[in-house]
Amino acid sequence: MYDMKTPLVSVIVPNYNYAEYLPLRIDSILSQSFHDFELILLDDASSDNSVEVLKQYQEIDRRVSHVIVNEHNSGSPFKQWQKGIELAKGKYIWIAESDDYADASFLDKTVTLLEEYPMAVYCFTGSYIVDEIGNILDKDMDHWTKKQRNNPKKYKLFSGVDYVAGNLYWTNYVYNASGVLFRKASFLKLVDDRWSSMRYCGDWWFWTFLALQGDVIELYERLNYFRKHLNSVTVDSKQSDEAYAACMKECMNFTWAVEDCLSFSMYKRLLCYGNYYKMFRRQDIGDGIRKELLEKLNNRCCILKVAYYLERVNKALSGIFPLLNRIKAERCC
Repeated sequence: MYDMKTPLVSVIVPNYNYAEYLPLRIDSILSQSFHDFELILLDDASSDNSVEVLKQYQEIDRRVSHVIVNEHNSGSPFKQWQKGIELAKGKYIWIAESDDYADASFLDKTVTLLEEYPMAVYCFTGSYIVDEIGNILDKDMDHWTKKQRNNPKKYKLFSGVDYVAGNLYWTNYVYNASGVLFRKASFLKLVDDRWSSMRYCGDWWFWTFLALQGDVIELYERLNYFRKHLNSVTVDSKQSDEAYAACMKECMNFTWAVEDCLSFSMYKRLLCYGNYYKMFRRQDIGDGIRKELLEKLNNRCCILKVAYYLERVNKALSGIFPLLNRIKAERCC
């Protein structure tokens, strides 16, 4: 039983069927150079020997404050996030996904920055991308600019509103929870909990509306190892169509929610709608699914073809005039 003083950090490991990766994941947490944390281990009804592995760590390290095992799978990873956050006692929270692992200095560096900047709601680090057996892949998901890579402080503080408008509106720049430390008090200010019931876009929603509570820190060091599973099981075409539709509906709901919170130009919105239209027209899906998605989009924007042609012209001209590329031009860096 965890009986130390209230920890500064709560580390949450939500797991489902990743027993083979748990030792590396948990060892990389317990070996952090920063020691003032509790460790909350959650299992979402795994069918492998994950629970056995988790309970072994509870026996050997007193910082393991909880091992919670679901009798039935929750159906959404974000429900596990919420459960862990509710259990967390720390000022800061790290959701350390069970198949990833971290540099030993991750907590030391992210805690230091959040302590220095009390208005910052989270600190997001870079990641190495690794495969199933731990090989570092030649894949860059950070896409740091030269300005960011050469930043003498190795980090930058952004207004959360600017970060959402310039980055998160377009795509989920905060692509892996394992690379983020966030402030629990900021999470408690969130009034919309729709993210927790989502299956696909809950993290995008979570990091976006959390950012609107204050400032965001980008730390230009790769302190996280994000595992990408290359050999995912292919589902049948009907399931693929339904999953794609569900994902895109969540994405559109996210876009509408951000637009309802912030003021964007019609030009910017039309570029976004045009991009959705382009994706739906090109995606290899059934006609019924395509019609359903286009109808939802049309309910938001009744001039879809105008939006599409605007997006296409913008894309073509941005090769000559880079500032026309809104995603690149507006990016906070």
